[in-house]
Amino acid sequence: MLLALVFTTSIFAQTSGRIYNMKVMPGHAPSVLNIFSDFAEGQEWNEGSGVMLQSVQFKNGVTHRILAWGNPENFGTKQEKTDSEWTAYLEQLNNHLSFANDSSVITSLGFSEGDVSKNKSAKIFDLKIHEPAKFKLAFDKIVKQNKSILGDRRMGLLSIDAGGTPGATHSIVVYGKDLNDLVLLERKFRDSKGFGDYIKNRGKVEYIQNYYINTLARFN
Repeated sequence: MLLALVFTTSIFAQTSGRIYNMKVMPGHAPSVLNIFSDFAEGQEWNEGSGVMLQSVQFKNGVTHRILAWGNPENFGTKQEKTDSEWTAYLEQLNNHLSFANDSSVITSLGFSEGDVSKNKSAKIFDLKIHEPAKFKLAFDKIVKQNKSILGDRRMGLLSIDAGGTPGATHSIVVYGKDLNDLVLLERKFRDSKGFGDYIKNRGKVEYIQNYYINTLARFN
């Protein structure tokens, strides 16, 4: 019952996250959304916990993922589902999908504030960072310098603690209104005054993979 961990163990303090990648059969995405929403909605979540269903593009055959987050000391919902409820839920899901590669355990190392309801799309950069402390200082500085560019969009840094894209140690996540908005946002960042210093001061970094996600349902 791997997927059960999404709700019963519980990104966002240093917040822990669990990402479960899926490959949904063609034409079955609406059914998966309905099953997920019926199961997750109406729950009372522990403070700082929640769960999302997201669509995925350009990542190793992954079409969707479930992301759960929370404080490891107080993760998930206040009332646990019964074994029979979990069994029925998983049986319904399994009729529409298979689990895909690169599921992971992550930790949030910091997110800027923003409007999650207006910015449901995101670009994720999976990286191999050789000097994490140096990178974190450079990352925090450029995010702070470019608050006016980000506006109500969120930007964060994650460590990959287990699993994930092979070779990657961290991910940068940048939220926006849609894919076009994210492309324009990235251009503005690269043209910003502090970007050269960010590249110079962050240490050695290898880009492993980029991909896009879009939040379909969020409960917290």
